[in-house]
Amino acid sequence: MRRLLLTFCAWLPWAAAVAQTPTSTCRTCVAKGCFDCSKHGKQLRLEQAPEVTCCSVAAACKVCAGALATDCRECSNPELEARLAERRQLAATFVAHRQQDAGEPATKQPFLFLQTTHYDLTCGLEAATVGRDKIDGHQRMHLYGQRMEQLRTLFLQTLELPESELPDRLSIYLLDDARDHGSIGPRVTGLGNAGSVSLKLMGPTYVYSMWQDRRSLPDDAAVHRNVLHGVTHLLLAQMPPSVWLGNRKSGWLDEGLAHWFEDKLGGKCTNFCFEEILLQQVASFKGGIWRPAVRRLVDDGKAPTFAVLSALNSDELSYEQHAFAFAYVDFFLAQGGGKFRDFLRAVKKGEATRDALQAGYGLTPLTIDARFQQWVKDNYSLLPPR
Repeated sequence: MRRLLLTFCAWLPWAAAVAQTPTSTCRTCVAKGCFDCSKHGKQLRLEQAPEVTCCSVAAACKVCAGALATDCRECSNPELEARLAERRQLAATFVAHRQQDAGEPATKQPFLFLQTTHYDLTCGLEAATVGRDKIDGHQRMHLYGQRMEQLRTLFLQTLELPESELPDRLSIYLLDDARDHGSIGPRVTGLGNAGSVSLKLMGPTYVYSMWQDRRSLPDDAAVHRNVLHGVTHLLLAQMPPSVWLGNRKSGWLDEGLAHWFEDKLGGKCTNFCFEEILLQQVASFKGGIWRPAVRRLVDDGKAPTFAVLSALNSDELSYEQHAFAFAYVDFFLAQGGGKFRDFLRAVKKGEATRDALQAGYGLTPLTIDARFQQWVKDNYSLLPPR
């Protein structure tokens, strides 16, 4: 299956590939040998997006069966025809594999499936308002495919990582019904707490499963932040050496980086992990706008010491410590992503935080507090952003 999917990915972008295939001087197809499938309407631009390799909605098309193109009947091009047939078969194989993996939905709404360059998505999310636009479930799935590719790209750029440092595909389940998550989540992650909003498996395969409980995730923006947070955990765990830092007395790194990307791409921080689940369904701290809160605590002399913060697992962090974990990651990234990458690598290899801190930054757990707090005063306003 992996070999088939890698072959599948090598096809794309399919439109460019088929357009470059030489044909006769057929006037009907203008020497292209095929036409865009006319049955997809405006959705075709979603399915032809550069990051998309397969979409179950496209694969269900009775005319092209996922090839997104139809052969020109006025000219002959055996090579192109074979490639379109192969694309149809690969689309069918991907959808069948994903259907078997997900099982039957609890509701009448069928799951949709999307394969992008680096992710496999199973989506049961319903229509939603994003900005000022109302989008359906198919559009929303493609939006999350695009968003997750954007997160991965930013993760690589921020930490100055080569592409080869994130070699594994990630599997994501975005569900609208608690029963679906309760059935799928434990099975695909190996975790037993089906009552949580989200579950994740961080190696050797990387899986994130969540459902939109509208008490804690009332709108698409909240869902987006949740998925940003959860998938960042997977990316960090995947980064060599592939280990999860959250249970190695480095919860501040595990949670802090997830919060940082949640804030960077989602605008605020509203997710907290406790033994891989949300602390509470209505968990929040200062409305998710943390810089002013951190600044105020620093000014009041109430900042936790780095020595204490850096010795806790993810499930031991309080709300305020989550905010300071975010702020410390912000502080380190301000000094260079490559430098922070090397610090992360050292800690992931098992080097003591104090030793990695000394080697990378010339600081110790006893001297970093003053430097960090002065940086907060210089860079964090007491006023929330407009």
